Amino acid sequence: MSNLKGYLFAAIAAASYGTNPIFAIPLYREGISVTSVLFMRYAMAVAIMFFATMIKSPKAFVIKPKYVGLLAFMGILMVLSSIALFESYKYLSAGIASTLLFFYPVMVAVIMAIFYKERLTKKSWACLVTAFIGVVILSKDDDGGFISLLGLTLVMLSSLAYAIYLVYINRGPMKNIDTSTITFYVILGGFLVMILYCIIDGGVTFPATTKGWINAVGLGVFPTVVSLIFTSRAIALIGSTETAIFGALEPLTAVILGILILGETLTLAPAIGMILIFVSVTVLMMKKR
Repeated sequence: MSNLKGYLFAAIAAASYGTNPIFAIPLYREGISVTSVLFMRYAMAVAIMFFATMIKSPKAFVIKPKYVGLLAFMGILMVLSSIALFESYKYLSAGIASTLLFFYPVMVAVIMAIFYKERLTKKSWACLVTAFIGVVILSKDDDGGFISLLGLTLVMLSSLAYAIYLVYINRGPMKNIDTSTITFYVILGGFLVMILYCIIDGGVTFPATTKGWINAVGLGVFPTVVSLIFTSRAIALIGSTETAIFGALEPLTAVILGILILGETLTLAPAIGMILIFVSVTVLMMKKR
């Protein structure tokens, strides 16, 4: 029964995270900048993680001074990933951007092979090659040219930053620290970076319409609060690898909602590219199970 609940929680967490673009893109259309959108998202996440950590254990806030710099570095990685992903929504459809972001497990595998000498089997290589072919297909537009090179670069940088973050959090010097403590300080670090970024960018612009505030709150609740809570519950019940496998629902949700809510279209070639990435990455993660 606990496994069934874990799978359900993992599915909810992944699907919730996939709602990022359907809340962010309408805010862009209202003239809200990426920095302002992310400021609101990080502010809500910090507040929620603070109360969640406080309820769990006030002692979780205590960290050794030597970890402050490392947590700051991880916070910078996280916020860079967020900025690059949310900027990519300006140039790519929600489905394509979210699917390309899902390439991060492949990057993790490559990083582990290069820097930690983790052996790649023939099956792993097949998955890597298939995923790369999927990215190439997904990079083509209907006329045979390439989709926005800037958008493609941004989302791949987002994926790379997140992959480095995942490797570092599992293999770095803080791998034995409670995950809720790391999560809180990483989000706090990201929030502080966003404050600085907003000051440089000219301040924060808040929504001027009711619909805009609904999208802002939705961005803070579903892909942030709901996703964080259910991800933590799923990992506790079925483990991180099993939870990660359900990550395929993130881009799938973004594709479906992008078509239904944002009016995006999906032609045959991008659909094939998405399927190749979904299958190869899922098989790669199941192999690590």
